Amino acid sequence: MSERAAEVVVVGGGIVGLAAADALAARGVDVRCLERAEAGSGQSAGFMRVFRHAHDRADLVELARTARGEWDAWSERAGTPLVGPGGVLFAGPEQDEVAVLLAAAGVEHRFADEEEQRELLPVLAPPSGRALVDLRGGPIRVRPAIAALVSRLGERLVREEALAVQADRGGALVATPAGVWRAARVLVCAGAGTAPLARGVGVELPLEERLHLRVTFRVAPAHRERPLACWLDRTGRHGATVYSGPVVELDGFAVGLATEEADAAGDLARSLARVRAYVERALPGLQPEPLALRPCVLTILPWHGDAFALWEAGPVLVFAGHNLFKLAPTLGRLLADAAVTGVVPPALRPPS
Repeated sequence: MSERAAEVVVVGGGIVGLAAADALAARGVDVRCLERAEAGSGQSAGFMRVFRHAHDRADLVELARTARGEWDAWSERAGTPLVGPGGVLFAGPEQDEVAVLLAAAGVEHRFADEEEQRELLPVLAPPSGRALVDLRGGPIRVRPAIAALVSRLGERLVREEALAVQADRGGALVATPAGVWRAARVLVCAGAGTAPLARGVGVELPLEERLHLRVTFRVAPAHRERPLACWLDRTGRHGATVYSGPVVELDGFAVGLATEEADAAGDLARSLARVRAYVERALPGLQPEPLALRPCVLTILPWHGDAFALWEAGPVLVFAGHNLFKLAPTLGRLLADAAVTGVVPPALRPPS
């Protein structure tokens, strides 16, 4: 069995693992990122994610504000915009409180009446006469973002599955079908595969897994000629709480139930029926037959729907959370800090 070495081994080639490996490589660290399948084909798969500043906690708003600037830097390096135009419309009982947090963080926003909501998202039947507009939010272009990171990493991205991780002789080992990687430090951010690897180093993650369904519908031809806003509806007035946004590559609009409404039992038929019923009532500018279905696993921590954290087990760092894509540039930088120094940044520490 062969043994190879690197200063840091990152386990997981989703958006966060790639971002961490990219940040480490930029610092001159000898890093390898191990991914068992195509990079970005697990929880980071698909065409679109919603970038939003709108959160119900000041620390998350501030992290999103920082991440938005770093997405701009990634876009410049990629030579193409990675966050599309159109903004994000957010409607819900907490929209005034969220606006206060956005103002405190210096995030551009305003309120839109029903007429402007229809201008920003003409496929929408607004559930309320007033909605918050996150002006610098928008759809993240998933595939160009993944491709840019893969290109920058080059041969540092290795197609191997991590079977086990353990501490060993002042460092750590990662066992793969091809042999063993030895590193001074290992960072595990393997999505749904993180918890089993974490148990091997004595970390029991308090993760709840749910099967989630995102459904893409084709936009009616009359509405395809202009950028569409993303849409976050927490009013409940159309029968569900959803996160949604445009999929430009498909002339489509993806709709998924919010985290708290994702079906823990994994009943995809029920989820599909709820999304279709919502679209019929709330998004009449979409064609009613689904264009594409994307099941994915959510990894949710118990203290917040957007929670994430980093656990330390000697030379092994374990990262887990939910709704991470929008914060990937910032999370990657913070995780690289931890991998170099061995110190967990305050923003990543789990609650005591």
